[in-house]
Amino acid sequence: MNKHKKEVNMLKSEKDSLQDTLKKKTIEVKSTLLQELNKVEDEMKRHFSHQKAEYSRLQQQISQLKTEKTVLQNQLIALQRRISDLEMQVGNDDVKYV
Repeated sequence: MNKHKKEVNMLKSEKDSLQDTLKKKTIEVKSTLLQELNKVEDEMKRHFSHQKAEYSRLQQQISQLKTEKTVLQNQLIALQRRISDLEMQVGNDDVKYV
């Protein structure tokens, strides 16, 4: 009977030791995972910030290109009018040379 009691006590002690080890490992894994999660979150924030800046830069370029396109279209219209006026004047003797 004493032998079995000692064995039970030894098994209890082993169980307690294993539980403590498991708790320590669990805490260690949790800590490591939290650190990794924080690193990933920081990296994502950095990438999102960079992406936002890039988006803003591209939007600014698009606006600038639209403005340039409008200016070029207006210049083209003016040149087309001038060509049309010159074509009408070709062959007219009444044209005054400047």
